[in-house]
Amino acid sequence: MADCEHSADEPSQGEVIAASEDSRVRRLASPSLIGYTVVMKGELIVGEDLVIEGTFDGTITGDGRNSITVRRVARISGAVSAGNVNVEDGTDLHQTVLSGRIRLAGKQIR
Repeated sequence: MADCEHSADEPSQGEVIAASEDSRVRRLASPSLIGYTVVMKGELIVGEDLVIEGTFDGTITGDGRNSITVRRVARISGAVSAGNVNVEDGTDLHQTVLSGRIRLAGKQIR
């Protein structure tokens, strides 16, 4: 049987280690999620991939290297900026400004 022990400095399965000058930061390999029942208002700054299924009114700013995916069930009003902004076909983007590499229903539009 294989030995399953690992030290606290080693990533567990499913984790990615991102090194910074100040410290080591652990990130999950899967994106963060704003779920269907979540309603948020204000400013959100993200340094990792994000999937939005809920309602957001305000500004979402990525670090330029990440992807933000807006699912069809999401309701967004405001501004979304990231390295990649992916929008599913049929998404309600009421008064929303998108910036970055934008893909609508899998097709690059900007």
